Parts: sequence; C-alpha cells; structure tokens
Amino acid sequence: MAHRPGPGQPPHRPATLKTVADRTGVSTMTVSNVINGTGKVGAETRARVREAIRATGYVPNLEARRLAGAAGTRLALIHSGDRSPFLTDALLAVLASTNAAGAGLIVCEGTSPTLEHAEQRVMDAIKSGAEGLILIPPYAELLSGSDAFMRLGIPTVALAGAQVLPGMRTIRIDNRLAADQLTLHLIDSGHQRIAFLAGPMEHGDSRERLAGFEEAMARAGLPIPPELIRHGRFSFQSGCDIGEALLGMSSAPTAVLASNDDMALGVLWIAHRAGLRVPQDLSLAAFDDTAAARRAWPPLTVASQPMAGMAAAATRALLDCLTGNAGLPCGEQILPHQLLIRTSSQSAPSPATDRRAGGLPINLFS
Repeated sequence: MAHRPGPGQPPHRPATLKTVADRTGVSTMTVSNVINGTGKVGAETRARVREAIRATGYVPNLEARRLAGAAGTRLALIHSGDRSPFLTDALLAVLASTNAAGAGLIVCEGTSPTLEHAEQRVMDAIKSGAEGLILIPPYAELLSGSDAFMRLGIPTVALAGAQVLPGMRTIRIDNRLAADQLTLHLIDSGHQRIAFLAGPMEHGDSRERLAGFEEAMARAGLPIPPELIRHGRFSFQSGCDIGEALLGMSSAPTAVLASNDDMALGVLWIAHRAGLRVPQDLSLAAFDDTAAARRAWPPLTVASQPMAGMAAAATRALLDCLTGNAGLPCGEQILPHQLLIRTSSQSAPSPATDRRAGGLPINLFS
C-alpha cells in the first residue's frame, strides 16, 4: 500500500539525484558516476551510494530518457556471456525480431550471476537508452527478487524461462512436459538405465526438466540410481566431463537425456572417442535444437524450442507496452515445442552386446 502523508506532513515527493547525494554526503556528479559506472569512485563510496538509492527509492527518469534518446525504440537483451549455440540462436532470433519491428537492440553481456551485477547490467542498459528488457536465464530469476528492479517499472520479458516471475512476463515452452516426452521416447525404445544431465539448479528450466524426467521414470516403474543424475553447467565441457564419468562406469547407461544440446554434444564427443556407436550402443536426446545439434553426427533427437517465435512474442509484448497498447508485461506465455526424433536415439542394445567397438578405453583423460 502506498504511503500517505499524515495531517500537517508535506506531500511525498519522488527521490531525486540530489536526495541520494544529500543522504550519502557526496556530489550529484558522484551519484551519477555510480549509476552510470563511470568516473573514479571508491568501493566504500560506491556501496554507500547504492544503498542510498535502494533506501530512497530513486530511479532514473525513463520518460526523460525516451524524450532525449535517439529516434526509435530501443530494447536491451541481457545475457550471462556464456558462449553457447543456444545463446547464438537467441541473439540472432531477438535481433531479427527487433529489426522486423523497426526497434533497436542493445546487447548487455554479464560476467557474474549475482543480484548486484544483474542490477548494474539493467542500469547500464537504461543508460544506453533501453526502454524495455529481454532477459536470458539466470538474470530473470535473479532480478525477480530485486526491490530496486521492481521500482524501475521497466517493461521486461524473461526469454526461455521456466515459471511466472514478478515484474515481468515469461515466454517459454512447457519444459516439464518436453522432458517427460523425451524420457518416454527413450523408455518406449527399450531403455531402462537412463542418465539425466541437469543444468545449473539456479535456472528454473533445469529444475523443471529434471522433474519431467523423474515423473516419466516413476510412471514407468523404473528406478533412478543417484549416480545417473548429474549436474552440469549447460556447457560442452561439462558434458564431456560428465560423459567420461558416466561411460566409464561398470554399468554404464544405455541412454542419456541432457538438459541442453551443448552438454549432449559433449557426451557425444566422449562416446565417439571411446569407440561407442551412437545410437547402436548409446542413445542421446536433448533440448533446444540448435544448429550444432542438427549438424552433429548423428543429428540429435531433441525437444525443439521455437526460438524465433519466442523472440517475436517478447518483442511484441514490449513494444505493445511502450506504445500504449498494453500494460506492463506479466504472467507467462507458453509456446508449443516440437519433439524431433532423429538418429541419435534408437532401441536399447542387448546386454550381451560389446558396446566398445575396437576395444577403446573409456577413461580418456587420466
């Protein structure tokens, strides 16, 4: 509930740059430098200014920035900076959708998955003229709990998230259902010992995909040994590391479901190096349907995210808000995914099958 002044009290006025400067005992120029990430400001002073900004509720005047900025609407995409086929697809899709709508795109690369860093990336985007935000995980999850972010009131969309988040609209697929369907495909192919590669648990889609896998296995009455649930970083290298560990087990899985293409491609690389035939000896399935997954040998069975459609929906939601045709984006929009069965998955091998053609060793890096 908004604070109302009592009898005899002056009416509440929004905090200004000077309010923050007076509270902190510094100049307005110093406050501006902290907000914009410019100038030489000591760590202790910077921390005091940021605390004063939070305490006073000061936010940059977005309307003034719109009037003073360059012609045309500018949107910003904030991402973690991790190089991956998924990020490449997301960037290209968002760039295409903003160009088609006549909007400009500012790309802000993050370097640290922390709330303070995420808030600074948002301020950097606003400083550059952004009027709406598109967030790639985990920045959406981080900022959804930020009072400073909520006070900005800037239109925001979480792209490829996993659940409803306050202060923004989530545009996603049904991650749990997609994982359930991929798992069922592997089970129907005769696989019982199936490994699951989860992504970082701070990503909501990692949790949802793991839940879908567990639910499908439980319905089929199949146990999930703890050693077959592994946690990676959505990276090719983490897929290699986990693949080496899984395929080196005395009772290795006959199928692997990875939470993204990049980790599945790491497992595929290890399998090839170990002399395993995919899919005859090991079946693989994953999420996203990036170009790398389509061009791998064999091409990966995937739950395909409609990245172009999600990017277009994100751009449309922000521009509708900024042009006065809709309110601040909120809730979620779930787009349909596709289950694409390719040649990386097939029937489970016979227990008597020699799964290492040529007898190559599994432990490649010892």
